Amino acid sequence: MIIRNVLLPASLGLAISLLTACGGSGGGKSANSSMAPSSSSAPPASSSAAASSLPASNVSSATNSSMAAFNGLLIQAEDYVRYYDTTAGNTTGEYRTDGVDIEKSTDTGGGFNIAYIDPGDWLEFSVNVSAAGEFAVESRVATAQAGGLFSYEIDGKTASGEISVAPTGGWQTWVSLNHPIGRLEAGNYALCVQMKSGPFNLNWMKITSSNGGVVSLNQTPKGDASSCIHPVEPPKVTLPERIKLNQVGFTPNAEKLAEVPAVEATSFTVLKAGTTEEVMTGTLSAAAVWQPSFESVKLADFSSLTAPGSYELKVAGVAETAPFNVSAEAYKAVNAAALKSFYFNRASTALLETHAGIYQRAAGHADTNVFIHASAADAKRPEGTIVSAPKGWYDAGDYNKYIVNSGITTYTLLAAFKRFPAYFTAQSLNIPESSDAVPDILNEVMWNLEWMLAMQDPNDGGVYHKLTSKGFSGFVMPDADTSERYMVQKSTAATLDFAAVMAAASRVYADYESQYPGLSAKMLAAAKSAWAWAKANPAVYYAQPADIQTGGYGDNNVGDEFFWAAAELYIATKDDNYYSVMNAAETSADVPGWGGVKSLGWMSLAQHLDSLTAAADKALIKDRLTQLAAGISTKKSQSAYGVSMETGDFFWGSNSGALNQAMMALEAYQLDTSKTAYRQAAQALFDYVMGRNATDYSFVTGFGSKSPMNIHHRPSGADGIAAPIPGFIAGGPHPDHYSDCSSYPSPLPAKSFVDLECSYSTNEIAINWNAPLVYVSAALQVLNP
Repeated sequence: MIIRNVLLPASLGLAISLLTACGGSGGGKSANSSMAPSSSSAPPASSSAAASSLPASNVSSATNSSMAAFNGLLIQAEDYVRYYDTTAGNTTGEYRTDGVDIEKSTDTGGGFNIAYIDPGDWLEFSVNVSAAGEFAVESRVATAQAGGLFSYEIDGKTASGEISVAPTGGWQTWVSLNHPIGRLEAGNYALCVQMKSGPFNLNWMKITSSNGGVVSLNQTPKGDASSCIHPVEPPKVTLPERIKLNQVGFTPNAEKLAEVPAVEATSFTVLKAGTTEEVMTGTLSAAAVWQPSFESVKLADFSSLTAPGSYELKVAGVAETAPFNVSAEAYKAVNAAALKSFYFNRASTALLETHAGIYQRAAGHADTNVFIHASAADAKRPEGTIVSAPKGWYDAGDYNKYIVNSGITTYTLLAAFKRFPAYFTAQSLNIPESSDAVPDILNEVMWNLEWMLAMQDPNDGGVYHKLTSKGFSGFVMPDADTSERYMVQKSTAATLDFAAVMAAASRVYADYESQYPGLSAKMLAAAKSAWAWAKANPAVYYAQPADIQTGGYGDNNVGDEFFWAAAELYIATKDDNYYSVMNAAETSADVPGWGGVKSLGWMSLAQHLDSLTAAADKALIKDRLTQLAAGISTKKSQSAYGVSMETGDFFWGSNSGALNQAMMALEAYQLDTSKTAYRQAAQALFDYVMGRNATDYSFVTGFGSKSPMNIHHRPSGADGIAAPIPGFIAGGPHPDHYSDCSSYPSPLPAKSFVDLECSYSTNEIAINWNAPLVYVSAALQVLNP
């Protein structure tokens, strides 16, 4: 059950609508990308935490319509007098230049807000009570993700208890929370905001009194030292125990890097595997600290080794050598397994031994008798109407199907085929359709497209948000889950995602008209009908009904979906009106996620650059992707780990964020293959998920010397087979766990991962996480032989 509400490239993280404890029920869903703030604007790497005392800046003059006249004190969150921040540096560089992350706010009245809040951060304010009274605080908060907790302290004593921050619908969708802080006598006080968990954003606080208390703001701290309780120790720099590298190996011409503990040695040696024969030696980079894990490391660069074979990397002072292979087909097996994982997640069909081997299973969730939920009912399809919508993929570790997440997933697979048709045409996955004349990747995608088509209301073109049980099932096989299934609420986001995917699919399947007669035209007509519904219903946001407890994938900002759908329809129809409504000149590119999809439109425009009409600004299209890739490449070059992942990139589904960064870098590289740094940035991100990371895991099941064995995936957990189904990528480390497991090995973002079934926050699988793994592994196999 993944967090299904990430606005992935907008802020740092993911957006969650609902979380449920692991074990019997799976749940909600993440990541964008920054899902809290964005993977495209993550905090810079730093080697130390920051704690400081500074005089307050002038109180912001910004006003807010929600700040109507009141008797009390308004404190802008950015006007603290002391702070502690677990990561050094102001990510966005706004307002102040110390260690707190401050960004511009779009809350009414503008101004700034505190962002990228991590567990253990605190802010201190100095206030003067001139008339005693009972006081309360109104806190202005925004978040796309569940799990935020904070509290107020007065002179080092808790005054409020823990205050929970539920998802507000976005990182700039603001709500006010009210909480009493008790009686204060006249005097000066240190008011502390203690951040217990995040991420969430904080804009301002209003202190009011119900019985005549009067409070004002001091511009200087109270006392020489802060009285704020410091709930977590600052992280300490450590040395890794092992050499870490891509555990499936390298293609001959790939950049080849390994992360080495920062021991005294200044050089490394490559040996033929199992021998003492030296193949090459090289110089290690200078020691540096990777802030997400607080590890001091050096890098070994052995890219000049191109001869296929089996090798070991050796460094004096490190007990174990690191084995690796160089092979012209290094990534073919992991690519095939990553793609076949979709077959293993098919709904409405049995998996036969012929195709599934030991993972054979009975059919589950026929979905031919699905009830229209009250939230989706209308005059032509009243509540309780039975409809049919079989097939599709189970979304993640649970057994439900969600249009929003299917959108980015299906598109990413189609985009992979568009870029590398010869590679995928030659591939055979041993799925039931493998003997036909259609490439297996398109056969597999068709299984989901047929379900998506059934999710459109034929009466008006709107698309239902999800097909789901009312709650998550236990850890049982699909056929054992016999709960009733429902189509739930139409939404603008789902309808636009559907329109974009169908327009894109109509282009791809037009080349297979003999196998699918009339299907391409049907898809394009469906896309146009969905577009018309969305234009007529531009702000129908998903709201979780009270009796539905499965993933939300809620998104209250659909400008990116409108951009993506318009781009796909423009390419499919050559109608310049669609390009016009995109407003391309005012739309940026960032790292995509299910809640932030505008860059999928940029991808398609780039992939069809030669066939666009004169209305398209081709230079702009190239520039958008080039600037994004350049930023990713720069982060990689400045990283102690040689990878663009930074602290802000460790959100729910962080591995998908890494792979989506890689995908965008590869898209830009294919526009200009002289920019090898873009391809190398993608290689580094792929290396990261395959083992060159602080956990020492290859995060893809069945691949590498150490991969997850206990993924949060109902079939893998209930089938009685020790090894999980191969080819699934685990979500990856991040510091917010929502109490799913009793403990994690480390609170540090890059180390906070545990290979336990209960860890839906770090060890679940999801279709939108596997799709960029398919794209990136194929791209590196083809582009970097």
